[in-house]
Amino acid sequence: MKSISSKVTSKGQIVIPKQIRKKYGIHTSTKIHWIEKDEGILMVPDTEDPILAARGMLHGTDLLNAYIKEKALDKKREDKKIKNAE
Repeated sequence: MKSISSKVTSKGQIVIPKQIRKKYGIHTSTKIHWIEKDEGILMVPDTEDPILAARGMLHGTDLLNAYIKEKALDKKREDKKIKNAE
């Protein structure tokens, strides 16, 4: 994982680098949660779409594709239940 740094201003503000904002869908007025951990501070953006927010976090694991396939199967099963009930 590549390291990127920012400086804190005299008002306690920081700039989130553009590539990180783009990757995690952070826009103007995005709410940020600050979570204290033993290892340091975790900054978590509160986005409208949790799947979009997680984009890139599991790169290379193919879990997202497995999730999408499972959701499609769930929809087919539900559609079949509805059709059988008619």
